[in-house]
Amino acid sequence: MLPEHSPNRLNWRVAEFCDAFRIGRTKFYALVADGKIKLIKCGKISLISDAEAKRFQASLEAGEVQ
Repeated sequence: MLPEHSPNRLNWRVAEFCDAFRIGRTKFYALVADGKIKLIKCGKISLISDAEAKRFQASLEAGEVQ
């Protein structure tokens, strides 16, 4: 289970996602640029869906992301 996961959570803000996965913003945006993390834009806000966070966790566990 993801850190700080709530069963009702729909989206993560970038800072929350980075904190939960213990990665910096530079690494986060590099993963976005590589297509490893997909963003949702809501106006100026970038969000990561909870489903995407779970998919990213599974890819980390499978050794697909470095």
